[in-house]
Amino acid sequence: MATDPRRDALRALADTGLRLARGTTTARLALAGLRDVVDPATLSPEFRGRAVEQMERAHAEATQELSFDEVEKALSDAWGEPSGEVLDELDPEPVARTPAAQVHRGVHEGADVAVKVLRPGLPDQVRSDLNLLETLIRPLGAVFPSMAAGLLLREVRERVLDELDLEHVASTQRAFARALRRHEQLHVPAPVSSLCHERVLVSAWIDGTPVGELTDPGQRAAAARALVLFHVGSARFGTVHADPHPADAVRMADGRFAFLDFGATRQMSATRVDEGLIALDAFLAQDAETLGASLELLGWLPAEVGATTLVLGQDILAGRLDGPSRMDASALVETGKRAAAHAEALWPLAQVTSVPPEDLWPLRMLVGLATLLARLDVEEDWPALYGQAAQDGW
Repeated sequence: MATDPRRDALRALADTGLRLARGTTTARLALAGLRDVVDPATLSPEFRGRAVEQMERAHAEATQELSFDEVEKALSDAWGEPSGEVLDELDPEPVARTPAAQVHRGVHEGADVAVKVLRPGLPDQVRSDLNLLETLIRPLGAVFPSMAAGLLLREVRERVLDELDLEHVASTQRAFARALRRHEQLHVPAPVSSLCHERVLVSAWIDGTPVGELTDPGQRAAAARALVLFHVGSARFGTVHADPHPADAVRMADGRFAFLDFGATRQMSATRVDEGLIALDAFLAQDAETLGASLELLGWLPAEVGATTLVLGQDILAGRLDGPSRMDASALVETGKRAAAHAEALWPLAQVTSVPPEDLWPLRMLVGLATLLARLDVEEDWPALYGQAAQDGW
């Protein structure tokens, strides 16, 4: 019986990915992180229960509470003196536990602060795991022969290690805080620079309601608009924030929305944003020739497949491109079904697709943003909203 090279390539890629997932801290952390991001309603019924169970288990294991002794040791190692000599107060009970860190509320020089401590040993574990990414180069190349798999995996390595360097994260957060300090809708708490370290990040405390917990329809709609403005507009700012999360965006009492975590970021040029906008405009205008030329300029696809890309994209996203549409779990499911129905036509495009490494984290942002917006169940003219945020920024 003849084998299907396409199926064999996909199976080899999946098998390699599963082997890595079973044996690495990094993969388990990624699975744990999905628990708060993925809406179970968007998963296929046949494996929804198992997927939710695995995510819950991974999250519980990855977010086990650090003892207060461990937290104080991490702080004293970072600051060179006991935390009691630096902070006025430090609540021994954590206010948040994530797969990567634990957060406590404290007081510094009379002001409330959030004290984030990286989990001990995590950077070394992840760094060791990332050395295994090279095993994905060959199976990725078999499925996507036009992609520079080695360069893409190097990009993943560099960005993930940036996320685990809290001093680097603090410097990025400081830039966002300064840029948005007078914004009427958006806010970023300023880090306390003197207390930030590779394993510790201290920033101004923010009170508010996480967008994932908002129930008022008007507030949810405002949150959706703020999320698009912040995340898509961050590309125009020059540093894209690539990890939309329902717990890291909060509505403050004054109606502004504050953004709390700046681990997943990447610099992005205004030229790149403009090139993407040209492609978006051509797609919405159903201009196949301009779309093809734009995709080739971006380095994603050859110009000659512009017409095919346009037809497939318009059908997969039917009902989402012309005026207001509701973004919810059913919308994501429907889009996924339409894409699956075009699997045969999409496969030839996959063979000539190339994602430049600098676009990997911006694409992560767009996928994560759509997932988060679906949880808010809001109706908007999404293409217009995205386009305006990318064009004008903040």
